[in-house]
Amino acid sequence: MPMGKMQTDQRGEPVRLFMGEDTFLMEEALTALKASLGEEALMNFQAFNGDESFRVEDLVGLCNTLPFLGERRLIILRNVQKLPVKALAQIGAYCKNPLETTTLVMTVEGPPPKGTDALFRHLPGTVPQQRFDPLKGPEILTWVQTRAKRQKKTIDKEAAHLLAELTGGHTWFMASEIDKLCLYVGERASISRADVEYLVMKTAESSVFAFQDALFERRKEALARLTELEAACIEPLEALAMLENHVIDHVKVLLGGNWKWRPIHPFVVKKITGRRSLWKAEDLSALLADIRAIERAVKTGRTASPFAALAETAARYVLRPPSPT
Repeated sequence: MPMGKMQTDQRGEPVRLFMGEDTFLMEEALTALKASLGEEALMNFQAFNGDESFRVEDLVGLCNTLPFLGERRLIILRNVQKLPVKALAQIGAYCKNPLETTTLVMTVEGPPPKGTDALFRHLPGTVPQQRFDPLKGPEILTWVQTRAKRQKKTIDKEAAHLLAELTGGHTWFMASEIDKLCLYVGERASISRADVEYLVMKTAESSVFAFQDALFERRKEALARLTELEAACIEPLEALAMLENHVIDHVKVLLGGNWKWRPIHPFVVKKITGRRSLWKAEDLSALLADIRAIERAVKTGRTASPFAALAETAARYVLRPPSPT
């Protein structure tokens, strides 16, 4: 099945499992399901999180309750794999005989985590799974053009490719820039490469790069630059997406990986190469994990202070010496 897309209308399926790293696509699918409840959403929707403490009996009880003044009840259980084995067994037992008027959607968000083996031991094999993996290659181009078409705009292939390159193919980042581009072109029906160059490159040349340079050169100035980003009202997810791309660029250049599939400007390669003594594999891996954790927390509403979380992360790298060789 195409990533983040449904082949048919599956609102009537009583149990579903959403899995994958692209939490933006997953979040949009969850939002669409909630919207399908209509005016009765407030009375027939409940969300739980495997990261938080709750009684599984309460969740199962709601699943077995008929909807109030509506056709369906929607229950979302995020990070189901983080539940204790006993709780997974209770969820699995419900999934074998679910109430037809309830839709229970369970999520496993991010890279494949530990705990999924126990999850699949308890879930019936008949539970439909929907993948939300990062878009690649031609999928990105199709997604960008479809997204623009929703707002009655077209975007040519050259412009779509440039947008994907500048945003690193991050769906949230691309969606945000497409919205801006559609507003920018006004009554014009099409978005051109020149529009992307003017609007998106202008964003990319903001103070985000100044923060990145300070962080990757492990200067304390990075914390002050981060404060400037927040004061300038830079979108947190936009900054996180650009930062994640830059970490990946460092991994590719410094660790000798095959990075040619995503071209990096020679000037950037030279700058990164000069930081070889500052970053080791374990540091880059930890930084990438920290950034992705903050990104997931923002997308799922688990943090209201993303810049504070990013400052805490940055401080760990600029206030301590690099790992020894």
